[in-house]
Amino acid sequence: MPRTDVALFLDPPHEGYASDRLFTVEEGAYARDGVTAPWIHLRERLATANVRVHTVDRLARGDVRPAAENLYLSFGRRRRLQPLVRDYGLTASGFFTLECPIVDPRLYRDLDSVARSFHAVYSFSTEIGLRPYLSAPVQLERFQLPNPFDGVDEEQWRRGGRRFLTMINANKLPRLSAGELYTERLRAVEYFNRFREIDLYGIGWQGPPFRVTSSWVPRRARALAHRARERWERLQPPTDTLRVSTRAAWRGPVASKADVLGRYTFAICFENMILEGWITEKIFDCFHAGTVPVYLGAPDIDRWIPADCFVDMRDFAGYDELRAFLRALGPREIEAYREAARDYLRSDAYRPFTKEAFADLLAGIVRRDAGVEA
Repeated sequence: MPRTDVALFLDPPHEGYASDRLFTVEEGAYARDGVTAPWIHLRERLATANVRVHTVDRLARGDVRPAAENLYLSFGRRRRLQPLVRDYGLTASGFFTLECPIVDPRLYRDLDSVARSFHAVYSFSTEIGLRPYLSAPVQLERFQLPNPFDGVDEEQWRRGGRRFLTMINANKLPRLSAGELYTERLRAVEYFNRFREIDLYGIGWQGPPFRVTSSWVPRRARALAHRARERWERLQPPTDTLRVSTRAAWRGPVASKADVLGRYTFAICFENMILEGWITEKIFDCFHAGTVPVYLGAPDIDRWIPADCFVDMRDFAGYDELRAFLRALGPREIEAYREAARDYLRSDAYRPFTKEAFADLLAGIVRRDAGVEA
């Protein structure tokens, strides 16, 4: 018999989304460019079946009441599960991996243990692709990161007077080096900065890079160590070519990716690592703004996105060839890339990356674990 009193509690990917901020449109560090739209759509979709949706911290604080049936989904966070199950009897319905293995290797070493605690584990990649990082086999369900938009941003799309090339990334380093593309981004910036042809945007480039994600070292201790490195670099600026080049090309942080991308014809669009199926928002941000991405990352990218939508870095022996190719493209050829991307965003092929597909997936979880059709 279907449940009539069901709640879905989400552990969001960052504390900035706690207190149900995941479902608001307020602009801020974690809501810019409409990134909360998929979550708002999900909440509205489940509301039609009288399923309440909240971030789980509100339940833990007593801000909202539990339902007769309470489902729990974690988007990369593991620490809360046992207390929540003990105190509220939550059903651990699903765990979603949002960071890649070189960023959070400990998660993947422990993923078999995580899988025993949840009904299902979801990933952009496959068990075969992730096998080098797993300590034991894990059955994975496939999902794609939902994008907030349905098509192009017409205002950005129509912008003229575009500059040549940009890159938007934070100054971070991964915890593993195998397959990482963080260093390759720096090489790209260093090469194009020789010609003063690239503008770099993002946080942290005025100082040393941040080592990303989980660590046994307390957050405060890591922050203090990073500030100490910043002070040292003010006294002794870095001299290696990659660091010097990124500082020279850096134009500051961004309030809106769409606004920055809309000023450029091309963008360096490298994923964090080379991994089957690992396609994040980076290439879609370019399509949305009418910017042609130079892509490197998922080796199966053309299974998901038509090859005529982007410049594939794998087609070139190096940056000399890439630069010659980009410089030789005429207005009609550039427009062909842009129109192909626009057509793709209108097509059924784009649907796995939409907020509608994401809502379908989570509605299916609710149906499976609570018997509610939404």
